Amino acid sequence: MKRDAVVLVNVVMALVLVGVLMVYSAGTVRGYQANSDAMGHTFRYLWGQVLRVGIGLTLLFLAARFDYHNYRKRKVLWGIGLATIFLLVIVLILGEEVNGARRWIRIFGFSIQPSDFARIAVVILLAVKLSENQDLIRSLWRGFVPPLMLAGFFAGLIILEPDIGTPFVLGCTALTMALMAGAKVWHFILAIGPAAAIGLTYIQLNPHAYRRVYSFRNPVEYRLDEGWQLLQSLWAFARGGIFGQGPGAGQQKLHYLPEAHSDFIFAVLGEEWGLVGTLAVATLFVVFVVIALRIAVCAPDLLGSLLAGGIATIIALQAALNMGVTTGLLPTKGLTLPFISAGGTALIVYLAMIGVLLNVAGQAVERDPAPKRVAASA
Repeated sequence: MKRDAVVLVNVVMALVLVGVLMVYSAGTVRGYQANSDAMGHTFRYLWGQVLRVGIGLTLLFLAARFDYHNYRKRKVLWGIGLATIFLLVIVLILGEEVNGARRWIRIFGFSIQPSDFARIAVVILLAVKLSENQDLIRSLWRGFVPPLMLAGFFAGLIILEPDIGTPFVLGCTALTMALMAGAKVWHFILAIGPAAAIGLTYIQLNPHAYRRVYSFRNPVEYRLDEGWQLLQSLWAFARGGIFGQGPGAGQQKLHYLPEAHSDFIFAVLGEEWGLVGTLAVATLFVVFVVIALRIAVCAPDLLGSLLAGGIATIIALQAALNMGVTTGLLPTKGLTLPFISAGGTALIVYLAMIGVLLNVAGQAVERDPAPKRVAASA
């Protein structure tokens, strides 16, 4: 698995490099202050991204050196769970409110988004829980429901912020990991109904979410409010064409496209690098998923397989959702593009996940696709 680990690192570093370049391009405009020509304002998003890359790479190295079997230890497991719950509760009380949502905690000038930590916490907690109770996983109430309730608890705290995108990703990841552990397919199908009902109820009761979904169906009618982002994003892709306008030459980032440096950075990439650039980035994510799934298959035990599969699912799903939103295939959800968006703690957490994945890869064993045949003796 050494070759797979090398490919994985190269793919992730390529995505991170693309992210630094795109944050530099899109963030320069956002960071510039009309009443100041100070370079610190102009490049503050770039410096912030570089700093988070440095922190994330440090955690990647530490996680890669930390034996993933230690996650089974009760002190480690309880520490991860309680720390994440504490942050998710604190943000509801003391969090900074932006656009009607409390998702960020300001500490020493930095914004921390607890829901980002919930991603890796849920993957680790579920991997341990499912691997320990594998004998019960085919039982609906004793094996399948408890892990989903665990993920649902964290998702419920995040919904209160409010945030529907991250709970959706966590729910899909939990179901995928349960299937990997051996859950029955009909249990999976049975769980979709209540999950869909909860999601639809939330959208009906939340006016902002309802307007987003409704404007997605007809963005031109809502072009001055909820439909503005989508139309500007589509215009960015249209301007980019096949080969793009050139690095840094995009115009939609000039205050036409909101959140150009974070949620809609893929649209800026499409405008500046064109179809060729967007397909290249999409290909890097596909290669990442293939390598991560190979690591999951070759892991020495179920815990390693679930960790690798969960990380692959959560990163791949978030990337697909972000690309779907920016290209108009899905309603706006407020999800960043992994490794590329200017994402505060998200980039740090994703790089830490890669460290866990590398640790599993380091203990994985190559598996032959077919057993070798031994010639019969004469």
